Amino acid sequence: MAGNGRQGDQRLTKDGILLSALRIIDAEGVAALSMRRLAADLGVNPMSLYHHVDNKAALLDGVTRLVTDGARHIMVAEGTWQEQLRRLAYEFRSLSLAHRNLIRHAFASDDFIRSDGPMWRSLCAVLRTAGLLESEVERTGAVLAVLVGGLLHTEVNGTMGRLIGVGEADDAGFALAVDLLIDGVAARCEVSSP
Repeated sequence: MAGNGRQGDQRLTKDGILLSALRIIDAEGVAALSMRRLAADLGVNPMSLYHHVDNKAALLDGVTRLVTDGARHIMVAEGTWQEQLRRLAYEFRSLSLAHRNLIRHAFASDDFIRSDGPMWRSLCAVLRTAGLLESEVERTGAVLAVLVGGLLHTEVNGTMGRLIGVGEADDAGFALAVDLLIDGVAARCEVSSP
């Protein structure tokens, strides 16, 4: 039960609120998250949360940003552009599978992938390394992000396994999709090279 909020409010931070909300979402889903439930988990008065987040929509946006900002370690690394693109796709997959409940919700949002995010910047850097014309980089990056996002959405909601079988279906399906995307980028690079 939440106390009078006074003692709890002193230790309350936006990051702490977001992390606690993420724990609830990961364990029970987005529907289980409410300001009252979150306040009870934190041991504070529900009204105290509103000093840090405006409402549940802002809370969910903050949690999504917390997770995607956690991908800041993803950088263009050594290797061919194909290896870099594959690594980036699998990092995005790991992030999605670690937070399935949040990802189901986030993929429904029209601004889940932001052009100022670390994964987007890395993706564009890889596409430049591949040799795409600069005028093609962002458009191709947007299409790739949407395709991989859609594929991951089918994986977290179980559609991939249902369509091609359970077990290793998701791994095999994802690997095939990444290979097809890499082949597509390679073909685009051949077309755009002088």
